[in-house]
Amino acid sequence: MMPEWKKGPLGWAVHVQGGYPFPSAAFVDEGIPVVRMSNMKNGRLDLTQAKCMDETALAGHSAYLLKPGDLLLGMSGSIENFAEVKATDLPALLNQRVGRLQIKDSSLLHSEYLKYVVTSKWFRDQVWTMAAGVAQLNISTKQLESIPVWYPPLAEQQKIASILAAVDGVIEKTEAMIEQVEVVKRGLMQQLFTRGIGHTSFRQTELGTIPASWTLVKLQEIARVKGGKRVPKGYSLLEEQTPYPYIRVSDFRDYTVSQKQLKYVSEEIYGKIKRYTISKQDMYLSIAGIYLGVAGRVPDCLDGALLTENAAKITPTSDRIDLDFLMFALGSELCQKQIAALKGVTGVPKLGLKRVETLLIPLPSLTEQHKIVAGIKSVLAKLAMEKAKQTQLIAIKKELMQKLLTGSVRVQVDERQKEMV
Repeated sequence: MMPEWKKGPLGWAVHVQGGYPFPSAAFVDEGIPVVRMSNMKNGRLDLTQAKCMDETALAGHSAYLLKPGDLLLGMSGSIENFAEVKATDLPALLNQRVGRLQIKDSSLLHSEYLKYVVTSKWFRDQVWTMAAGVAQLNISTKQLESIPVWYPPLAEQQKIASILAAVDGVIEKTEAMIEQVEVVKRGLMQQLFTRGIGHTSFRQTELGTIPASWTLVKLQEIARVKGGKRVPKGYSLLEEQTPYPYIRVSDFRDYTVSQKQLKYVSEEIYGKIKRYTISKQDMYLSIAGIYLGVAGRVPDCLDGALLTENAAKITPTSDRIDLDFLMFALGSELCQKQIAALKGVTGVPKLGLKRVETLLIPLPSLTEQHKIVAGIKSVLAKLAMEKAKQTQLIAIKKELMQKLLTGSVRVQVDERQKEMV
């Protein structure tokens, strides 16, 4: 029979150390990075924009120097933040409201197992339940130490961690492939929209080099531009599904529309703004906010959906342009540079509809447009396949964590593994 698991507070085996309140007035441009909440991203540290302390700060704050393998948790605001410290992140200092997990009893807990415990859904749910605050959520070191967790035998902890680490390895390889395909996509689009396909003669234009046989046209010469519409004052978007979906800029994704967090409106609101819909024969372009210039089309299932006021609806009016080509052209560097130059310089980035109409679009023959679209779509299909694989692997990992970390599924540990502990 396998040994029984123990259940007790995290503090049985872990001390949570809070960071030091380094004064912002003492920050310098170069020195020892100070790890703050904003530096923890996707399980890793991103110190490219980190604030720093002068190296003289090490003398009085050595207790806050991070070490390779340290596990960090957010304790204020974005309390779901987590990061594992790598040797390449060091030296670095621990700032206030970031907690470092320090194992104080290695006979109870293995460090690799701990990493999966504190990133599991059930642990994070308990953190959210305990956190308090109005302006922002906060949780203390003592509260974190009080969260109950399961303590399997060490050999079983190691086996669980090795299984989950293997899945992580596959996820990381998939992420690397996605990054590689993204690089290929950017390079291909740059090549296609400046060199075309099979050209030997080129000319300089206000947009840069393009094939000599191509023309430049203003968007208004080949398409009609209209705005979307905000929900009337006093009304709100709905979570529950109705026949009237409302597409926001946050739903724009990968040249289409993500339906994961789609919002809806009531029949009453639809009646007030029903003229502001988008069809599958149109394309969208975001014209306000931090995601300015995102282009795409709506899928068939959202044909006729309402469109946010933060996006323009673009409808081709000429048989000289392929809709997919126009979509990719607006997403290319040639057009994105124009959008960046035309946006407002103060406040929220915004692009007026009249300015959208003046965007210059490179125009090859329809035959070449179709070839360019086919080339880009082949890369996007590869990208979609890798992202789908990533999503599936993440789902598998979550299910495994739920089962393995709660003991609902037990792993077999042989005698050799027990002796190695």
